[in-house]
Amino acid sequence: MVYYEVRIVNRKKQNYLVYNRRERGKWVKRSRFIGIGEIKKEEIEKLKKKFELELRAEKRVYLSKEQVEEIEKLKQIYQEKIKKLNKEEFEKFENAFFTELTYNSNAIEGSSLSLEETSLVINENITPKGKSLREIYEAKNHARALEFMKNYEEEINELFILKIHSIILENISERFAGRYRENPVRVRGSDAKFPSPDKVPQLVKNLIFWYNKNKKKIHPFELSVIFSMKLVSIHPFVDGNGRISRLMMNFILQKNKYPWINVYMKQREDYLKAVRKANDEDYLLILDYLIRTLRENLKDFQFL
Repeated sequence: MVYYEVRIVNRKKQNYLVYNRRERGKWVKRSRFIGIGEIKKEEIEKLKKKFELELRAEKRVYLSKEQVEEIEKLKQIYQEKIKKLNKEEFEKFENAFFTELTYNSNAIEGSSLSLEETSLVINENITPKGKSLREIYEAKNHARALEFMKNYEEEINELFILKIHSIILENISERFAGRYRENPVRVRGSDAKFPSPDKVPQLVKNLIFWYNKNKKKIHPFELSVIFSMKLVSIHPFVDGNGRISRLMMNFILQKNKYPWINVYMKQREDYLKAVRKANDEDYLLILDYLIRTLRENLKDFQFL
């Protein structure tokens, strides 16, 4: 966090912006001189935002400076729009967004429910004709997982991931819900290779360690996407890996006050192509894809 500080030197008012944060057990402090004498509040806020952007840009690993600037701009637009909504308007927006998110995430994994049918299931508790119980529970469970995540205030940990997975598979596959896989897995139509089941628990623990080590070191958008891709590359569960990976990505975005990302079913092939690249630790394509998707999300809700 950047704050404004005044220092009196030789009876003159000197203005500074200060970044002070505890990182890896040590306090890191950086100051930026912004002028002598009186400075308008509006100018200070403008300089603060510029300094904060530069600090975030320094933390990028794969993102370009231009991409960081766009992400921060989209975040600012989103936050400004949200603040203008009253409680009823925000609830209406959130419900519409979560409904579309549930529809798209399940459709990517093979559900035949349409957006309208998904809304009937999760908002009106109506079961559309000709749909399987699995598809109905997939919609209900995803909506419940979103609600749980929205109100979860702790950090990501192993138990949290297992809890979300148990919600996702409730009434669908109780035997595997909230449990790591015990057998090898393959994805139909893909030549991706996943770790053997005996390695899965330790790999998830390693991922949590990586997250805690890097959550203050790399840009939050980058952190969320890479965590999601590392998790899906482990493929820790028999079923639900794609949905869990996207939910974890959005949870990290939420914790850092960035807008959630709704990956569209209509762009499924582009998304999966980027995920396959990320399986080989090449994250450039998925980062670019998700920035474009975020921009499209905001346009769809007329925030842009």
